[in-house]
Amino acid sequence: MATYGIIVPIIPFIVSEKMNGGATDTGLLLAVYAVGILLSSPLFGVLGDHFVSRRVPMLIGLLGMLLSTVLFMLATNFYVFLLARLLQGVAGGSVWTLGLALITDVFPANVLGVQMGKALVGYTLGLMMGPPLGGVLYERGGYQAPFIFCCTITVIDLGCRALIIEEREEIVKALRIQGKQEEATEEEAEVVATRKNQRLEESTSFWELIKNKRLMACVIVTACNSFVFSGAEPTVPLHLASAFNLTSERIGLVFMAFSLPTLTAPISGALSDRFGAKIMCVVAIILCGTAVILTGVYQQSLPMIIFLFTIIGTTGTAILTPVLGEISAVVRTTGAGDGFARAYAMFNMAFSLGVLVGPVVCGVVYERLGFRAICLTMSGSLFLSLPVAAFWFGGVGQKQKDLQKYKEDEAARRRGASEGLTRSKYSLEFRTIAEEEEGGVSGVNSMYISLICF
Repeated sequence: MATYGIIVPIIPFIVSEKMNGGATDTGLLLAVYAVGILLSSPLFGVLGDHFVSRRVPMLIGLLGMLLSTVLFMLATNFYVFLLARLLQGVAGGSVWTLGLALITDVFPANVLGVQMGKALVGYTLGLMMGPPLGGVLYERGGYQAPFIFCCTITVIDLGCRALIIEEREEIVKALRIQGKQEEATEEEAEVVATRKNQRLEESTSFWELIKNKRLMACVIVTACNSFVFSGAEPTVPLHLASAFNLTSERIGLVFMAFSLPTLTAPISGALSDRFGAKIMCVVAIILCGTAVILTGVYQQSLPMIIFLFTIIGTTGTAILTPVLGEISAVVRTTGAGDGFARAYAMFNMAFSLGVLVGPVVCGVVYERLGFRAICLTMSGSLFLSLPVAAFWFGGVGQKQKDLQKYKEDEAARRRGASEGLTRSKYSLEFRTIAEEEEGGVSGVNSMYISLICF
């Protein structure tokens, strides 16, 4: 997200100085990123579940990110800029889809909410630090400086991910051997165990996921949530500037009331791990929707707006974090095999749809009806998702069933692994069986999960 955030604030200057373009061209460059994610997420979802290792498609995505950044730096006309931005979105679909699936591979179900919260912290830090860093690099170092910095951190990320030896490879090999032992010779089993990047024999399809009400609830809630926050990006600054004569710098400080509460995401995840997604999301949607309405009511009071933004940021995080854990739980209980990458691809598509539609709808509503009307529009989007979360998300009882099934599956996997091959340690994302049973994870894992999404 740092790569995304660094480029965003300099796009208007690129459009005006290099292309003599206007607001429409800027809007297209911003919107086409979401189109890229929408197009690429299902593709990388299939690839991520198709191969034994998620590392290879992730590296492809990061290479695409590097290429898009170089293309941005060297572009001289609008269509090349548009292509670079689209490619950046395609690469973003890879990194987010497979990154979230990788987190699910690494961490046990009873702490997954906390770890997804840490991923959101990395997402927020990248999003928060990117724009001011991009502005400073552009002002102090010239046009190419932000892109050189983005290329540097992308290359570092490429190197780190190339070193990952996934537990997933060992699990899939062991399960294949276990399933073939009765009819295969020892030599055949060894061939299965050593082959890399083979197809998964069984994988949960998109259709199976779409038919699941819990997963579709995650998709709907995600789209409604991203609609609200993306819709606020182009409209709230206009209101703050016109109502309070705030400069862009001060508007950025006000927006921190939105962003900083995301640092509480691990707390939301811990509560979700304990009580399930339903109660967390229902309460958070009600509080967030109410705070959005009150923002329209108190639109002339800056202190009240900042206070309400803090509530909106906190509750918005409390909506999204349980959704990520709920998606994992759905995949574990749906179909005959793996489908995490496909499921998180659907999450990415829903999020991108909200990002694509939100600014357009809220921008039109603001121009024609004013700030109070967009607050009602955004709160309406949230309350639209409320019955879906209340009736389709899993509650406390479902959470206990999910954890029980996870323990049973893990026990079966370990038996298969011990019969098929010795479970290997792997760099950066190694966890022990004892840590799984205790629900603990290493400090290296926790830190790296945040860095993945930074």
